[in-house]
Amino acid sequence: MFFRVFILIAATVTAIPAQADVVEYTDADVWQSAVNGNYSTIDFTGFPDGTPISSQYANQGVTFTGPEFIFASAGFVNDGWGLHGPAGVHFTFDSPQNCVAVDFPGGVKFQLFSQGALVYTSTFFQPGGVGNFAGLVSDTGFDEVYLYKRSGFPNNVFIDDLHWGAVPAPGALSLLSIAPLRSRRTRRR
Repeated sequence: MFFRVFILIAATVTAIPAQADVVEYTDADVWQSAVNGNYSTIDFTGFPDGTPISSQYANQGVTFTGPEFIFASAGFVNDGWGLHGPAGVHFTFDSPQNCVAVDFPGGVKFQLFSQGALVYTSTFFQPGGVGNFAGLVSDTGFDEVYLYKRSGFPNNVFIDDLHWGAVPAPGALSLLSIAPLRSRRTRRR
């Protein structure tokens, strides 16, 4: 009986988006280590300067909702190519992800959404020298990300590269691993 109730509760909890517990990173090496190297990258090369971006990366599970366009600039230190979103950068994933990161030449702030519900808003990552990096790892899966700058400021957002991945959420794994122990303990009574 307990096990059936636990499955029902677990299914209900996973179906309802909640506030996410998120760790923020400003060091790319530390973020890459935290996600065990399990991530994909878009570097925005391969299209001419000024190309509007929407579904060009759909085969990788990412769709941009615009207006965003490819931008060539020496400010993109990784490879000279990046993405410019005059009203911010907004994209969706085909399946839930647990980590996202960007290299950026200016400031950026993240909002993460799950099934249309806001689950996390990051701090504002300040620009500060070469190789600016902002990364998040969440215990709650998200399928939509909005990058912007602070309210009341121009929302021109530039990102050099985009990184993302679906890594196992430690909290969810811990919860599921406790279930058999709890169930056995209940039966012994």
